[in-house]
Amino acid sequence: MSSQPFFSSSWYRVAALRPKLRDNALVQRHRYRDQAWYVIADRLSARVHRLSSAAYLFVALMDGRRTVDSLWSEVVRRSGDSAPSQDDIVQLLSQLHGSDLLQASNSPDSLEVFERYSRQKRSRIWQMLLNPLSMRIPIWDPDAFLERTVSRVRPLFGWFGASLWIAVVVPALVLAGQHWSELTENVTDRLLATENLLLLSLVFPIVKVLHELGHGYATKVYGGAVHELGVLFLMGMPTPYVDASASSSLRSKYRRALVGAGGMIVECFVAALAFYGWLLMEPGAVRTFCFNVVAVAGISTIVFNGNPLMRYDGYYILSDLIEIPNLGVRSSRLWTALVDKYLFRVADTRLPAGAPGEFKWLIGYAPAAFIYRLSVQFGMALFLASQYFIVGVLLALWSVATSVVLPAYKALAYAFVNPKLTKVRKRAVGLTLGSIGAAAVILGLIPFPLHTSTEGVIWLPENAIVRAGTDGFVRHLLVDPGTFVRAGEALIETEEPQLRATLKTLQWRVVELQSVLDATRFSDRARAEIASIELASAQSEAIREQERASRLVATSGAEGAFLLAKSEDLPGRFYREGEVLGYVTPPSSNIARIVVPQDDVELVRNRLRSVSVKLAQNVMETYPAILVREAPAGRNELPSKALGTSGGGASAVDPGDQRGRKTLQRIFQFDLELPPDTPAAAFGSRVYVRFEHEWEPLGFQWFRRLRQLFLARLNV
Repeated sequence: MSSQPFFSSSWYRVAALRPKLRDNALVQRHRYRDQAWYVIADRLSARVHRLSSAAYLFVALMDGRRTVDSLWSEVVRRSGDSAPSQDDIVQLLSQLHGSDLLQASNSPDSLEVFERYSRQKRSRIWQMLLNPLSMRIPIWDPDAFLERTVSRVRPLFGWFGASLWIAVVVPALVLAGQHWSELTENVTDRLLATENLLLLSLVFPIVKVLHELGHGYATKVYGGAVHELGVLFLMGMPTPYVDASASSSLRSKYRRALVGAGGMIVECFVAALAFYGWLLMEPGAVRTFCFNVVAVAGISTIVFNGNPLMRYDGYYILSDLIEIPNLGVRSSRLWTALVDKYLFRVADTRLPAGAPGEFKWLIGYAPAAFIYRLSVQFGMALFLASQYFIVGVLLALWSVATSVVLPAYKALAYAFVNPKLTKVRKRAVGLTLGSIGAAAVILGLIPFPLHTSTEGVIWLPENAIVRAGTDGFVRHLLVDPGTFVRAGEALIETEEPQLRATLKTLQWRVVELQSVLDATRFSDRARAEIASIELASAQSEAIREQERASRLVATSGAEGAFLLAKSEDLPGRFYREGEVLGYVTPPSSNIARIVVPQDDVELVRNRLRSVSVKLAQNVMETYPAILVREAPAGRNELPSKALGTSGGGASAVDPGDQRGRKTLQRIFQFDLELPPDTPAAAFGSRVYVRFEHEWEPLGFQWFRRLRQLFLARLNV
């Protein structure tokens, strides 16, 4: 039932009419959730209307002699609280008249009422222009063609067809899983490449024509009529469609669902055959054609046709299987009724009546469908913008206009001009404007907490890392690995033959220059001055080389256990200055090395308030931390494999990197200092970090994330 008041201010315009159904109307009785519903179908156009028992009682009493007012009074007497309201009757008469199913004694007032349907029709045209997902243009009546050819496909609608479909599609699904990486590798670039667009534009209508024939033949097999074939503009792409609404008159919900699934069944079968062709063919035009068929069928089935949150095949299948006709419309009406009843407090407002178990579907469907539709539109905009910037931006603006701006305008118009809110107009307008204003204040003015999260690992302090002091070959180990050592203790001795020869040469050079200086100090002052300068330079160079020689012995910078990886391979190996030779692990470390993605680095640098850390060994405890240093530039390599997805971390890594440390997006490294009372944790163990930033309104937070997402998709 409708959410409108029981009485209507427009009732006087139709009260004197004496309506009855035309001869072309066919009435059938169905059951949904153990309740009787009546389907009125037009034998000529295949349009259908579903009515509750109370609404149908009104239609059944129409005989062309009794007035609308007397008919409604009789329905109220018989149905009681379940009787339709006067506005429900006005809407019902308008729909039946618009479908040419009604005969009535016309009067000027009745013509004005029936003009409502014409206005609704014009509004649907505007909706098609404003919504890229619902623009339809009828072209041809295919009923005669389907009637002539249906006998050829009828055997497929049985056990033989089901067995054939399973035998072809199921193995294809298994093989597709095995070749998934090859199928999805650079799929965007492959599909939207300039040289592939022409082929894609040929494949898409072919696949969709077969899809729509599946709907048409399923409808004909079960006795329905198909009188409309046309073009649907799906995200701007012309797509064939057929009007299979005649299936609504089928008594079996499973047959109705099968008609709804007929297109996807055909599409999956065709995609399976194309996938086998893709496996068997060598690279070339035929293999590319098969890949396009698989991609078109897969994307359209998963994102659009198969999803019940959009008004395509999946929606009608769900409505039939859960036995809730007009699921989307009724869900929207329920939300309107809730607003009218509990917010606007419209007198005599009744919630739509429903069968047991329907409420949870009706209350959840409308918001879920809105969120999914908005996500798909923006997702498609981002997808297209990454390849064709202008097209993606226009689609994004179109999505904002049709999914955000237009609904807000309709809400305002509903509050300002809807006649049923006349008595509560001030309250309705005040609440509507107040809600919009409150949303604007909350999103744009009131600061909310802002935080980001990341991961890191317990890291060794710099003095615990044993590095090569200069270039050289490892001569031998002075301490066995695993030995406890103290700070300053010699660990590894290296040698550099060239350095030893250079140092010897410099020492003799110093002796030589000293002798020249002594010999010429009093006899040749100019020569002595030159010798003095050269001597100072040689002595300075000798000191530098001597200092390098002293660094041939690596010492411990901390107290702890001396650790080496593959110590048996160390002797004789050449190391550059600064390369890591080994580690001296102290009992504990208060340093954590973390990675921050590029999207969050500016917040960490400029708007940081505090840092808290949880250790993986005890996530129930939180410890404060201090940011002590930052790597000078971003990089694409993690400090530890444990931080990548291959090691159980959150950072996405390149699947081709065998080390599991090359990231797909740029990261920045920071070091945190933990408090002294932090429990000892194993080196390399994971820590979870939370950054608290300066508060800001939610609108700014969401805009930042949306902008980052958009720029990331555009590779800016």
